[in-house]
Amino acid sequence: MKDSTLVADDVARRIVRHFQDNGFSGISEALIIRIRLRDGGREEIEAVFEAALEADAAPPVRKYFEVYPYGHHADFRSFDEARALVHSDFTPSLRAELPKVFFDAAPVVIEDALASGTKYDVIMKLRDNVRGYAIAILLNDPDAAFLDYLAAHRGDDWQKVMGDFEVAAASAADEIDLF
Repeated sequence: MKDSTLVADDVARRIVRHFQDNGFSGISEALIIRIRLRDGGREEIEAVFEAALEADAAPPVRKYFEVYPYGHHADFRSFDEARALVHSDFTPSLRAELPKVFFDAAPVVIEDALASGTKYDVIMKLRDNVRGYAIAILLNDPDAAFLDYLAAHRGDDWQKVMGDFEVAAASAADEIDLF
């Protein structure tokens, strides 16, 4: 489906097609997001996010981070449909890991083993932050194939999949706050 005109839509499409071409047909959606620190330090943010998770509450993403979409591709829904459901599909357990995604050096791969349906199963950061921004990819992987893919493709050159991702991620685009 194509209705989005985000800077990295083509990269999101390449990511989905790459997995599908390698036998992982269940990987049907990629949402690329740009994350920027709004306020606070790592220890403070991690403590607040952990407390929210323990209290079964959503982590206060907007207080600490700006999260913007940079690319989207799905075989089964449009970007507008994905954006409308981002609060439920970007699960609290994956959102609770945003401090790790932002602050840790790449690669960072985190799975939500309980995600199902349209919920994102994986968040990953493949490159270190550039100019204060982290770029992460949310994958919809209902068959839990992504971790199998990683096990079978250790050390693969992600540059082939990502293409001009860094250029796309650094370019100016309409910023649509997801949260």
